[in-house]
Amino acid sequence: MSKRGAYRVGMLIGAAIAALLIAPPVSAPAFATISGRPPEPPLKRVDARIWEARFDASLWAPSLRKGDTVTLQLSNIMVWLPVVMQSTWSQVDPTSIKTEIWVQGAKNKSAAERTSMRQGLAQGMAAVGISIPDVQGQSLRWNVTWTEQCWASIIDEAAAARITWPAEWPAEVQESLKPQPGIESGNEDFKKFVDKVTGGNLRSVTPWIAAKQLVRATMQAYTAVDSDGMRIENGFPRGLILNGAWASMKAGTGTTHDVAAACVAVLRTAGIPARVVLGMTELQSSSGGASRARLVTWCEFFLPGAGWVPFSPNDLRGGIRGGLAVDRPWPTFGTWDELNQFLPICYGFAAPIPGASSMPYPAGYVWTAHGTIDLSTASDTVTLQILGRGRPK
Repeated sequence: MSKRGAYRVGMLIGAAIAALLIAPPVSAPAFATISGRPPEPPLKRVDARIWEARFDASLWAPSLRKGDTVTLQLSNIMVWLPVVMQSTWSQVDPTSIKTEIWVQGAKNKSAAERTSMRQGLAQGMAAVGISIPDVQGQSLRWNVTWTEQCWASIIDEAAAARITWPAEWPAEVQESLKPQPGIESGNEDFKKFVDKVTGGNLRSVTPWIAAKQLVRATMQAYTAVDSDGMRIENGFPRGLILNGAWASMKAGTGTTHDVAAACVAVLRTAGIPARVVLGMTELQSSSGGASRARLVTWCEFFLPGAGWVPFSPNDLRGGIRGGLAVDRPWPTFGTWDELNQFLPICYGFAAPIPGASSMPYPAGYVWTAHGTIDLSTASDTVTLQILGRGRPK
């Protein structure tokens, strides 16, 4: 596929991902919503840590040969970075959010005036919008910096296993039962998978036990997993490698992001609200070099009366061959000591902004265009930095 063709596919994917979902505004009342409410027993949060983080995105149009210059064509464009302002396990300081813009290597002095906040998005999310100066040149860069408090999680497994199925899930978690691009819950193959795992008798066990059985079986369906899952081209990080829950599970191979999407798709198919969390943390490079911030994904499912239970399929995979007995604690499933080192950015793989578009792969941000845009020859990078490292609250 040509770059222009891939770009057009990306526009279609981005538009599909970015369907608008309505939720209460991100303000004081949102703290009472299920997405932003602290956990309830048997789930609790501990060991708060404060981080300062930065998300950088760059676009440039390279010269094809000496004397032959290709330029970006952008006018009346706004880029959007999703922000999980307040969740069960994190809270962003809204006064800490700052933006910067560079055009042709020169810093734009009006970045603050060009920045706005879109609130009231799905599951209590917000999005930082930056109006991009008109560009007819070869390079554009922008970033968002923020301060965030994150907690680790602890759960009393015996008490969790006694929580029964609700007569009806709360309205605020209903959207976490629906399919999304890359999370094809309700697919016939997933329905058959759930029936096979549960013997067609899903509710013979409690939601906690059912979730463990389904997550374990989903991870066992993969014979090979790319533990990095980052799209690196010409040495530059460009986003995530994501094939989607159905395609990757059918093939038995995928990336850590595919496994997370599959776990969520299976849980949703079983009628358990669940969601993918796209975020960032510091990881050691696959070549063994120094650690650096990367885009990562993990999962949450909703446990009635307790809240959103976090788990990391990537960290659980090493225990698959040991059986991961459902009546014993699993590391990073409910009790996750290092969760306070993971900074959420978005629920899902893109900001739910109406009419937004993205590259042909998830990169964390999207854009809306009311003017001209031509990125068919552009290259791009996404770089993340941890500037303030987890000081205790």
